Amino acid sequence: MKTKGVWWAGLTVTVSAALGIWGVNRAEVPWNLNSIHLPPASGVMFAAAHPVTVAILDTGMSEQPLLDGVQRAGYDFVTNPRNAGDGTGRDPNPLASRGGAGGHGTAVAGIVHSVNPQARLVHVRVIGRANMTTLADARDGLRWAAGLDVPGAPRNPFPARVINASFSLNTVPHTGCAPAMQRAVDEVLARGTVIVASAGNLHIPAARNTPAGCRGVIAVAATDDRGRRTSYSNWGSAVALAAPGGTAREGVDVLRPGGGESELTGTSFAAPLVAGAASLLLAERPTLSPAAVTRLLEQTAQPFAGGQCDAVSPHSCGSGILDVGAAVQAARSWPALASLAPRR
Repeated sequence: MKTKGVWWAGLTVTVSAALGIWGVNRAEVPWNLNSIHLPPASGVMFAAAHPVTVAILDTGMSEQPLLDGVQRAGYDFVTNPRNAGDGTGRDPNPLASRGGAGGHGTAVAGIVHSVNPQARLVHVRVIGRANMTTLADARDGLRWAAGLDVPGAPRNPFPARVINASFSLNTVPHTGCAPAMQRAVDEVLARGTVIVASAGNLHIPAARNTPAGCRGVIAVAATDDRGRRTSYSNWGSAVALAAPGGTAREGVDVLRPGGGESELTGTSFAAPLVAGAASLLLAERPTLSPAAVTRLLEQTAQPFAGGQCDAVSPHSCGSGILDVGAAVQAARSWPALASLAPRR
């Protein structure tokens, strides 16, 4: 049985090409991955011939040797040629801008890969050089990622079952989900695609943001290495659950374009942990609906340190902290666990 070892951010992942089994050396797992209880080295079975596709709705694709073979070029939906940085506006080349925030998409993709090394990662560029996106670009990118028709763009050859959106729209009022985005979210969910979004980093209710405040989206808050809400993380009723996002004292190791690592913090890096977990659930049980995936993640979440994520009660962070191992085990018993209340 052929296996290969992949070293990333202090994590050794062993992949069996023959059986689609992977496991981790738990002695070398970074704190954020250790906190979410990745499945043990005994393995998780996948249908290796049919990997789950996760779309990275972000700054675009960069060369990164540790993602060779799993990441794919999707489409560039940045309309403004000046912001796109390539002089062409929308086109089939979703390469990220160099410098600035251009490496954000690679960092997010690497985190998804650390949770599910067999996920196919499709980059859909919606954020340009100015670290901004528009409602129209984000909406069209979201729809395209799920395999829906977008005028002027070819059909996505790899429709995603999971979409990670680690951004918040600053071009719309922070009064809730923009109606046009909610309509797009509803279409994507109807196709059976899970949407995971970062809650945001402004220490305000996540419900004010787009897409985190949209109905049906799994909004993810950030916790620190002690299992409490980080001071920057958005919070409130829109948040489904939390995952490690890091602090200045203890950040999250992420991949950099071209090679190497850096240490960053934010709900941007909590959300892809949940997106990776969602892809594992769909690899285990492909017929799960987005609502079922959400319920499994919420029901199996770990309790926060001290029983709540923040001493201030309104600053809630959903059902708990992501527990990947428990969620995968629960998926194997679905729908027997469908009626269970979330773990608090």
